[in-house]
Amino acid sequence: MKKILTLLIIITMAATAAMAQTVQPVKWRISVKMTSKTEGVVTIRAIVGQGWHLYGLDIPKGGPKPTSFNFSKSEGIELAGGIAPSVKPEARQDAAFGMELSQWSSNVNFTQHFRLKGNGQAKIDLAIVYMACNDENCMPPKTETFSVKVPAYKP
Repeated sequence: MKKILTLLIIITMAATAAMAQTVQPVKWRISVKMTSKTEGVVTIRAIVGQGWHLYGLDIPKGGPKPTSFNFSKSEGIELAGGIAPSVKPEARQDAAFGMELSQWSSNVNFTQHFRLKGNGQAKIDLAIVYMACNDENCMPPKTETFSVKVPAYKP
């Protein structure tokens, strides 16, 4: 009896651990490059898992959480212009929200240009808020944070 009970406990724990694994439909990569002594660019790559989509930057009220990038905790930089995606998002009718929404269903790069302020060390602190769905599930909004020192300019 003890062996059966132990076996059931092990099976239950293994099943619970398997279900508890975090689904990560979007993975993020960030790189910073100086384009001159005083200017640089942050490239943020969204690696979108097959069958998933990442919502656009502009979403109407009543829809999902739009993808957003917050640089407010960065030090020694000022942003130049806005965030720019490498490809335009697709406009699709979204069954989960019952409206037409912008989204990316494949990898996309976002770029943000910046200028250095002063001569001290600069650091990019970035918070990305996003939401991803597939045909069956929507993940709750998630925040990913990154902190990267701005490298020296190399001509």
